Amino acid sequence: MTFDVTQVSRPTVFDFWAPTCAECRAMSRDLAEVAAQFTGVVHHERVNPADDPIVARALGVMATPTLVVVADGDVRLRSVGRRSRDEIRQLFEAASGSRDAVTIGRQDQVLRVGAGVALGALGVAMGPAWPLVGIGAAVGAWGIVSRRSVGRG
Repeated sequence: MTFDVTQVSRPTVFDFWAPTCAECRAMSRDLAEVAAQFTGVVHHERVNPADDPIVARALGVMATPTLVVVADGDVRLRSVGRRSRDEIRQLFEAASGSRDAVTIGRQDQVLRVGAGVALGALGVAMGPAWPLVGIGAAVGAWGIVSRRSVGRG
């Protein structure tokens, strides 16, 4: 048996969770409440990868919690890790077509900026290694700029 994303006929947010996942439990209430606001517009499908590994594998899910937005038979957005109520709402808005871009989470931004700073510092410490400093600056800038919006895909 296989799962074909092109057969998903209406906008859907796949919510991959696990009963042992603390982050999943922490955001389950917000997910349920936001999903209720989009009833009839966006379908919310909860999937436990242990119970339905075919869907998880087809959508490339490797960790929980993961939210995957499918619209028009295509994966539009993917979000791994815990998200705030506002970020969850943005995902549902993107699925409904009322929003074309979503902001990345604060954790993602901190990680990207931190990685940029670390790469830049490593480049300076190595002699300086200007290509590494440049890559660090680019990664740090990507973390700052991408906070504003991330397109579909």
